[in-house]
Amino acid sequence: MWDRMTHAMEFMKPNVLKWTGAVIGAVMAWWAGLSAIAQALLLVQGADILTGILCAVTGKSPKSESGMVSSRALTMGVIKKGLEWLVVGICIYVGGALEMTGIGGAAMTYMIATELVSLLENLQIFGLDIPVLRRILDVAQGGKTE
Repeated sequence: MWDRMTHAMEFMKPNVLKWTGAVIGAVMAWWAGLSAIAQALLLVQGADILTGILCAVTGKSPKSESGMVSSRALTMGVIKKGLEWLVVGICIYVGGALEMTGIGGAAMTYMIATELVSLLENLQIFGLDIPVLRRILDVAQGGKTE
């Protein structure tokens, strides 16, 4: 029995390494093929999710009654980001049909701005109080610009 397991593991190791390398290569090729603005949107969305989770882990999340991690809040956040990409895709397609290639970029720029506001809120909740960030957040939320 032990010999069978050892043989199976020896057979699996090279295959796991090959598949892992293939997946990493595919992801890197996909990433390199994206425009800089699409990469920026993905980075900001990822940072927003990460900081949101950090807020929840510390019990400071405004997304749940307890302030703790909520699978519903996380799921809704991921769905929201997926829907943002649906809108981006539609804008790119419609822009191409109208021969106005900037529509997709404009949509992504708007999405980046809204994600940055959310990211700044999370950073502030998490305790990172940088006056410049606080001022940007106040302006974005319609506060005074004094």
